[in-house]
Amino acid sequence: MICQPVPHRLPTGNHPLQFVIALRAIAATIIVWHHFAIYPPLREWAAPLLGDVLDWLAQNARTTQVFFVVGGYVMARSMSARCWSMRRIRSFVVQRYCRLGLPYLGAIAMILPIYVLARDWLPEQVVGQAPTLPQLLAHLFFLQGILGYEQLSAGLWFVCINFQLGLVYAASLWLRDTVGRGKVDFVGLLGWPLLAFSLFYFNLNDAWDSWWLYFFPYFFMGIVIHRSVRGEAHKLEFWLCLLLFVGAMTFEWRWRLLSALLVGLLLFVVERRGLGARWPQMRMVSWLGKISFSLFLVHFPVLVLVGTVWTRLDWVSPAAGVTGLFVAYGLSLLVAELFYRFVERPAARLYRQKPRTEADGDVFRPAPRKGLRAPVFDTR
Repeated sequence: MICQPVPHRLPTGNHPLQFVIALRAIAATIIVWHHFAIYPPLREWAAPLLGDVLDWLAQNARTTQVFFVVGGYVMARSMSARCWSMRRIRSFVVQRYCRLGLPYLGAIAMILPIYVLARDWLPEQVVGQAPTLPQLLAHLFFLQGILGYEQLSAGLWFVCINFQLGLVYAASLWLRDTVGRGKVDFVGLLGWPLLAFSLFYFNLNDAWDSWWLYFFPYFFMGIVIHRSVRGEAHKLEFWLCLLLFVGAMTFEWRWRLLSALLVGLLLFVVERRGLGARWPQMRMVSWLGKISFSLFLVHFPVLVLVGTVWTRLDWVSPAAGVTGLFVAYGLSLLVAELFYRFVERPAARLYRQKPRTEADGDVFRPAPRKGLRAPVFDTR
């Protein structure tokens, strides 16, 4: 048999991802303040006191690529050792929708009544047009960007792209285990050409930013980090990935590529040295990392709500604007904690409560024999 059950999970799947949690915490915090620095009215009122800081955050605090790098690493870590069949693909789609889609729908349900309160008080840049039924249906299936509908809340596009990337990676694993019968590395065989095409074509054209191809370089870097740390690939594979990133930045400068490269390099070094399971040990960072996805989803509805209240009460002074931003941040943390407890965590557990068949169980590929590597790139 190509894939056989083994009594235990592979060792690297057991230790906690403390460093990954820290990266998520930092990235989520930066993204929150990036959005706070973009959307009126609070940022406009606070500008006389925090103008330079807000301008810098608006221009430079873009860290969604960090989530894609980390997401690729975590997915490869949890998925690559399993044996993939069509039934597992179907189970993965359901599981992924529970994990991502239900919190995403919860965030939409949260923002819609807030828009009703804010419609006559905040600018259209914030509240947008009144949602239509086709727009809501497109959001239900993660298709709003592809079909050209306006996003109902900041950050929802990220969930759509993350869902697409997960499907693409699962499909490459299915090809590896069915078409390739475990002997052809379809992840590398397809991933490397797609990485090159994306870096030098798709990622240069914003018209592609509703499709996974635009963001594939960040995600694939995370996969490559896992393959290199686990010894499943040639030892030069990660450095080849970095070289392609450098070449793409030389071809046309993109700040987002540099930030992904730096985060990927840091993640590779930390995981390679075995530090990722225990560093950094900080309760606040761990908590922020735990609620990072919820914080990512709920901070914009909270910002709109606080902006509406401040507008109605005519608190429009610079000091009131600064206070409103910090109130919005503190309230976002509180709401994110509640959202994690009552929406995100139950949604993640929903699929696990479903009775599993033998094909849905934890069936793993046997670990490669010592001294053998998966066929990736022969860079020798």
